[in-house]
Amino acid sequence: MGQKRQILTKDLVLTALAAALLSAGKQALASIPNVEVVTLLIMLYAACFKPQIAFTATAVYIFIECFIWGLNTWVIAYLIHWNFVAFATFLLARVFKFKNRFIYLAFTILVTAAFGVLTTTIDAIVSASKSRYTFGAFFVAIYVRGIYFYIVHVVGNAVFNITLFAPLRDILNGLMVKYYGKDVFLKEEKPAGKDGKQKISKAGKPVTQLTEREECDKIISDLSQRESFEGSDKKK
Repeated sequence: MGQKRQILTKDLVLTALAAALLSAGKQALASIPNVEVVTLLIMLYAACFKPQIAFTATAVYIFIECFIWGLNTWVIAYLIHWNFVAFATFLLARVFKFKNRFIYLAFTILVTAAFGVLTTTIDAIVSASKSRYTFGAFFVAIYVRGIYFYIVHVVGNAVFNITLFAPLRDILNGLMVKYYGKDVFLKEEKPAGKDGKQKISKAGKPVTQLTEREECDKIISDLSQRESFEGSDKKK
């Protein structure tokens, strides 16, 4: 019971910290139009944190934005977009376990471009409902007017993702193991075969799989080596 309460407390602290970091990151770059780190952070949360932490932090962030800016059509876009980013990244990283950074780069570019289409669609629907002009006319006008900002948004997120996502993901994975403890955070993976038997490759060699424990031990080892290298480099 005590351990469960301790884990719950750690979850709540991490959720609050994650939500605060989203808001702080958004405000820090608010002076630069359409340049944001929210996409990167939500993807990192979904890839490294427990699902409930990632989704709750995202929801809290949206609520804080509503509190700051009030309610408008952008709230609909935020509810759809940010939750989709979290859910899709969770599928890519935690369900399908993709490691290739270019998969996440491609996803970032597509989902960021889709955000411009989504916000334009919502604004065009609202505007068309109050005017004699059609949805199509409003959509083209609004999208063309904002296309420069959409391009900046895509390029900015692509740069953040290709340079920061992979290294920050590795660091966060290691920190999560240290934060919760290996015995709490990790569970052993099932044997390679569904029947519990060892898989054999076409070459006749056994197929080995690292357990999550072994994988995270490797992450911690790499992180420690990196810290040791940086420390020795500073001494020089």
